[in-house]
Amino acid sequence: MVPQASNKKNDGRRSNNPHVAVIALGAEAARAGLPIYACPYRHPAMRASWIKGFAQEQQQSFDF
Repeated sequence: MVPQASNKKNDGRRSNNPHVAVIALGAEAARAGLPIYACPYRHPAMRASWIKGFAQEQQQSFDF
């Protein structure tokens, strides 16, 4: 009997996550000093990701 190929193909969909890039863009905007209302995204999910990156970058960091 010949083994059948698995239905799960390694097609790379797991690594195609645009939210990671949008979070980085939000963090970059926060470092540049842009206001939060400068978010260029209108889609609720992308806007949430951008704001997440923006807010995380705005958090205070303590260097102990």
